[in-house]
Amino acid sequence: MRANESGTVLVVDDIPANLDITVRSLVREGIACRTASGGIECLEIVARESIDLILLDLGMPVMDGWATLAALRERPEGRSIPVVLFTCHDHLSNRERAMAEGLVDFLPRPVSRARLVQTVRMHLGTRARVRALDALDRRLQAAAL
Repeated sequence: MRANESGTVLVVDDIPANLDITVRSLVREGIACRTASGGIECLEIVARESIDLILLDLGMPVMDGWATLAALRERPEGRSIPVVLFTCHDHLSNRERAMAEGLVDFLPRPVSRARLVQTVRMHLGTRARVRALDALDRRLQAAAL
């Protein structure tokens, strides 16, 4: 993995086999992953750890992907994390809602390993560049004081 793609991906899905396949595909490419089996666990992890990208399943019991996204956006630590909706519910209405609610991408299942890895690398690279610009901005502001 190139330096501008470093970061941790949180994969959120209630189906263990989906978690396993996704994580194995990403780890094989050198991408660090964490897993959550649902929305509540996702929120707990985001509150304690630095997460750079979330792959979020839509159809989960208790707290579905939409409710998880809403709860993430209410928390300061969850507002800026890019979220990719990762689901087998590939309906136009879901894609439109995903974009309207600020998700950065939509990956319908099944997805090829190559597309999954390419999408994750692209968003991790963007996240790293945004963080670098934020750090530079903080240094420039401190120097101006």
